[in-house]
Amino acid sequence: MKKLPIVIFLFIMTTAICSGLCSFRSAEYRIEKDVSKALELTLAQMPCDVVNADTIRCYRNHLTIPELRDTACIAMRTVRRDGKHETEMVAEANCSFMTILRLSDQRASGTLLVIGILWMIGSMWYVRRFEPKLAVQRLSYGGIVFVDDKFMTEKGEKIHLTPMQYSLLEMFMNAETHSVSKQEICERLWPKKPDASDTLYTLIKRIKPIIEANSNLKIESNRGKSYSLELR
Repeated sequence: MKKLPIVIFLFIMTTAICSGLCSFRSAEYRIEKDVSKALELTLAQMPCDVVNADTIRCYRNHLTIPELRDTACIAMRTVRRDGKHETEMVAEANCSFMTILRLSDQRASGTLLVIGILWMIGSMWYVRRFEPKLAVQRLSYGGIVFVDDKFMTEKGEKIHLTPMQYSLLEMFMNAETHSVSKQEICERLWPKKPDASDTLYTLIKRIKPIIEANSNLKIESNRGKSYSLELR
């Protein structure tokens, strides 16, 4: 669903560009047709092989698009037909890109462009206003704070742990009574190891001083079956 506003925006903008290009091409066609018709009428009225001021004046008077009357002209070109070189008159509009753009009807493309921009602005506002924000997990116990996937002291100092120490402390913090059985710890941390008791003992031994140095907690063994994170 997050991609839908972007897809719709791109569709609107693509439609606007295509509409604008079609209008531009249509204006070019009208210009070409107008100058060609004006030349045809000029040659019918003043049949000659020489272009002079009267010819240009007559030619421009036959133009129906006012914007072309200051730029359009007649040129003499040499072409090769049937192995022979011949001279012919050709009509040239000589108008700029901006002139063609002004002569084209860009109302539809402009409207679509505005709609596209408004759509994107509205979509961005909606996402920021109504998109559900993920709640940041924050646990605190005995001076240890677990927030944003980090363990810190109450003073905001980061507690540096190895990956195994991190996972073990996370289990203690997430447990309802802060007590976790040895079996659960071993299955979670060393799932492929048949007997991880010695490894767990070593892990507990190494993490104890870190917890005691950064909090008011200690790790207690409950008859060798579980470990608990308790207040000192």
